[in-house]
Amino acid sequence: MAIFGRKKKETADAVEETTEQVVPEGEPGVDRDWEREFDGPYDISERPEATGLVNLGALKVPAVPGMEMRLDLEKATNRITGVTCTIGTSKVQLQAFAAPRSEGLWTEIREGLVEGIKAAGGSAQVDPKGVLGQELLARMPGRDASGRVAFAPNRFIGVDGPRWFVRAVINGPAAGDPQQLQVVRSFLRRVVVDRGTEARPPREVLALTPPKSVVEEAARRRQAAQQAAAEKKAAEQAAASQAAAGADDAAGPPADGPEQTDR
Repeated sequence: MAIFGRKKKETADAVEETTEQVVPEGEPGVDRDWEREFDGPYDISERPEATGLVNLGALKVPAVPGMEMRLDLEKATNRITGVTCTIGTSKVQLQAFAAPRSEGLWTEIREGLVEGIKAAGGSAQVDPKGVLGQELLARMPGRDASGRVAFAPNRFIGVDGPRWFVRAVINGPAAGDPQQLQVVRSFLRRVVVDRGTEARPPREVLALTPPKSVVEEAARRRQAAQQAAAEKKAAEQAAASQAAAGADDAAGPPADGPEQTDR
């Protein structure tokens, strides 16, 4: 019986060893192909602690020194539907969407982007050197300072995860310059997505929430503004009261009526 027990344990250990994931070595795009589950962006189940990130709810983004962050609002609903981060002289906008369990969205969305960009007078093509899958390099039409038509480079990166999809739009030097692009790609690879467990239709944007520190700072500023307004109003009322009292003093006591004499 004891020998059988040891053999059973050894067999279980062997099975466990064969099913253990092996983390690939080397830099993706340099030494090997990119593999999302190992190289990011990550699902919250793959990075549950998510330290060193700014928590925006559905998206958790790296806190890069010197980075400026702007939350993108949907005017009709005031929902936060994306975040734009300025890294150096380039910007990257991130949005997260719900996706089907069985298939990704990037192929279909990429084809739609190409059609839309070309219809607007621009051009778009898949970058054969894209590290994070099929990256789309586009030239978007616009106007320069003199009002003439000018084309700006934009790079679209789409990442399919487990029941979610992340789209990154890069504009500025990092859209084409390899060194600056590497910095933005490294930033994107550290992003963590927390889709939640509720059922959502495909392509529904995952609304973001402002970080706790931003909410607290906004509340502090709002309270300070209300207090300043109350103090200003009280000061104005006090000044008005003092002015009224000064006017009464300047007028002096009321004059006596005509003297009456007995006859």
